[in-house]
Amino acid sequence: MSHYPHLLQPLKVGNVYLKNRMVSTNALPHYLMGPERFPAESVIQHVASCARNGAAIVCFGDWADPNQRTAIDPSSRRMPSFDLTDPSVHNYMSQMADAVHFYGSKISVCLMEFGRKGWGVKDKPAIDTSKDIDLTDMDAIQDLLPQLFAEDFGEIKAMNAEQIKMVEEDIAQKALLYKTLGFDMCTIHMAYRLPIFAQFLSPLCNNRTDAYGGSLENRVRFPLETCRRIKQLCGRDFLIEIEISGEEKQGGMGLDEVIEFARMAEGMIDIFQIRAWNDTDSHPTGFNSVEGEPVTLRYCQEMKKAGVPVLVEPVGGYQDADLNERFLAEGKCDLIGMARAFICEPDYFEKLYEGRGEDITPCIRCNKCHVPYINGPWHNICSVNPALGQAHRLKSLVKAPGRPVKVAIIGGGVSGMEAAIVAARRGHQVTVFEREDHLGGQMIYADHASFKWPIRNFKAWQIRQIDKLGVEVRLNVCATPELVKAEGFDVVLVAVGSEPNIPDIPGAFGSNVHMPISVYGHHSRLGENVVVIGGSETGTETGLYLAMNGHKVTVLTRQGVLAPEAAQVHYVEMLHNACKREPNFSHIIHATTTRIDPDGVVYVDGKGREHKLTYDDVVLSGGVKPRIEQAMAFYGSADRFYLVGDCERPGSIQSCTRSAFATASQI
Repeated sequence: MSHYPHLLQPLKVGNVYLKNRMVSTNALPHYLMGPERFPAESVIQHVASCARNGAAIVCFGDWADPNQRTAIDPSSRRMPSFDLTDPSVHNYMSQMADAVHFYGSKISVCLMEFGRKGWGVKDKPAIDTSKDIDLTDMDAIQDLLPQLFAEDFGEIKAMNAEQIKMVEEDIAQKALLYKTLGFDMCTIHMAYRLPIFAQFLSPLCNNRTDAYGGSLENRVRFPLETCRRIKQLCGRDFLIEIEISGEEKQGGMGLDEVIEFARMAEGMIDIFQIRAWNDTDSHPTGFNSVEGEPVTLRYCQEMKKAGVPVLVEPVGGYQDADLNERFLAEGKCDLIGMARAFICEPDYFEKLYEGRGEDITPCIRCNKCHVPYINGPWHNICSVNPALGQAHRLKSLVKAPGRPVKVAIIGGGVSGMEAAIVAARRGHQVTVFEREDHLGGQMIYADHASFKWPIRNFKAWQIRQIDKLGVEVRLNVCATPELVKAEGFDVVLVAVGSEPNIPDIPGAFGSNVHMPISVYGHHSRLGENVVVIGGSETGTETGLYLAMNGHKVTVLTRQGVLAPEAAQVHYVEMLHNACKREPNFSHIIHATTTRIDPDGVVYVDGKGREHKLTYDDVVLSGGVKPRIEQAMAFYGSADRFYLVGDCERPGSIQSCTRSAFATASQI
């Protein structure tokens, strides 16, 4: 019997059978697009891999409509687009559907009609950036919203009844086209007050006084009429799923209305995919989620208790197979919507069937797969699955394993452990040398910062895989080229990482000046008032960690915003936490530190004025530099020599795992 009988249990929806309870939600493929105006092979491969990896339903995002009225200027669209009027696009869409069907899965297309807040119309900048506006000030941002909407989207006019019917028919005809191309169902986006249907549903947006506004019955009329028309054209066996927020904050549509909507939708909508109240919370990070407590499960549970006549599917960080099994077994939901599970683990389905849930690669919730660059370029990024987007190239990129060889890996951080895992899986005899008494390298900070629990889980997973693969680990050993040579290793792979880059600031070597990595787990050694110099993602997170542990923190940054390099969702959540939830956290932008005196940190503001901040301790977040000389010392200690990770070029977990995977795959 399977270890996951409920997760793998088939499900009948009308006359349609789903092979299990896992749904690959609308995510990522549009970022795999190349220059083609049709789905590139990388997209088809990714969508097919989700089906191969177990998803009963694979959803593909349709972001383009050549007739989309809200996207006036096609060049300004922020998503790669496909021209459905092009017959060659039809051919590729059919190939995609066929690839999904090959694995016994159903394919859905996510249809989104943007409303008044749609992307694409920008006649002039929405905000006068020449003015000194602190874009990290949430109150200031709220004040700018009316201006933003007015200037970005121009005059907003209510749709008349004829226009509503025209949109209904457009969407229904598009659904019919996709059915003709081999698609089994459609997913209609109605969440976050972004698409037009969400704006009709929400009392915060819908101020109409006609048959489409006011009461819930009126506000659901447009979405339900559209779904009814899709069923008329496509048949009862063409399933309809909707994405909808479980509730809205600030007096918007509540869960009670969502439940009532579900009752009204019987016979027209088959699946309610429940998301959080905004886009950020539906893509949780370590800042806005707690391990084992998915944000949308409560909504689904309440809907199930109410006996709604539709299937409910929570979305938002669901990956843990054991938890998902329990949620289904307890009747809290009918399906599990997963995106990152199929992104970061290429063998999810296989590990489920083998009962190896603990071996599933955990997502670190960096959200680099979720709009890392809102205006492009769009490409594949996953911090823990370096092969993402390369499936169609791996046979040519990855060398077949040769005879087993002895591999020495110098350094047990993220890149060293990734290299050890890959090399061991390829059949080699691997030994890891680590000078500290633990593996993990700089990921050790995740053991202490509560909002870094996803990275802590990933570190534990790497260590667990190394143990299972029989990799020899020598802790508290400072490896030397002589040692490697004496033991007769065939390959030496150096992953000694990086070291702090101390900027040329007078006083930077003072006794009360610390590096970020040294304060985690030791914050009690610091005084009450702490100044963090450097507002990168590292500096900001360190300041947040100290503030959460009772220190009064001021972050100084030369930039106009904190953490400018952070992924979009991380940026929003981190700054929200820092600015709104932590009274001990403050920051100063356009602040150039000139010296660290015994009685204060001196900085110059954007207008050239000098200021001094008193402190008990200073944290200097000036970035890192590679330990290249230490690494190069190992050249010649074995027949084959490689550099991986930060010792070659400092970067992120994503760059480290990718470097290690690519290198170890050639051994």
